[in-house]
Amino acid sequence: MQLFLGHINGNEFQLDAAEVQHCVKVLRKSIGDRIDFITGDGNLYQGEISFTSKSKVYGSFNKVKSNFGTVPYSLTIAIAPTKNMDRIELFVEKAVEMGIDTIVPIICHHSERKIIKEDRLRKIVLSATKQSLKGKLPQVQSALSFKEFIAQEHSNLLIAHCENGHKSSLKEVLDANVATTIMIGPEGDFSPAEIQLALDAGARPIHLGSSRLRTETAGLVAVSTVYQELG
Repeated sequence: MQLFLGHINGNEFQLDAAEVQHCVKVLRKSIGDRIDFITGDGNLYQGEISFTSKSKVYGSFNKVKSNFGTVPYSLTIAIAPTKNMDRIELFVEKAVEMGIDTIVPIICHHSERKIIKEDRLRKIVLSATKQSLKGKLPQVQSALSFKEFIAQEHSNLLIAHCENGHKSSLKEVLDANVATTIMIGPEGDFSPAEIQLALDAGARPIHLGSSRLRTETAGLVAVSTVYQELG
């Protein structure tokens, strides 16, 4: 199945402008052809093309599959961007393939990268969403400082850090009925002050196993654990 991103109005659709060339020039779709597309709302739409040009593809749809490829949990990963963008891009791609709702880049005391190309990450999210056959498009939020993020309201806030002290395993604190937010720090870990600030805000400390993991690996272990336990 080849998915496209589109927009709907009533029972009419129009493909996103960035999708047109691939649809018409590469796949040679034309008037009368069937097409599968998503809008990012969680549904799969199936319709028929009625018009094509170099810049537009539109038509009508008559079939909708609800909750297409969605996972039965809500997960946000707040992660410190890595110095090498390729590594955080890998995390984003694989996290979307497994199942995630929101990715929030957080700038921490030990962060080596403070400027994020969010548009690039959103393109990766779209590609991975279509490739993994999902109807819901995960959101990439604008980068926030640690303090800005922790000041927001979170229902089940978890922080994975490397400092000593009691920490639960991620499996022990998961609940499919509650939206979960997991914080993943930079290569130098969260600072002691950041950890304390998170704990004061109600975050629960967790560990992701006995190994010390790179940032993007820790993020993927977290997403994979949620996917395996609740998916």
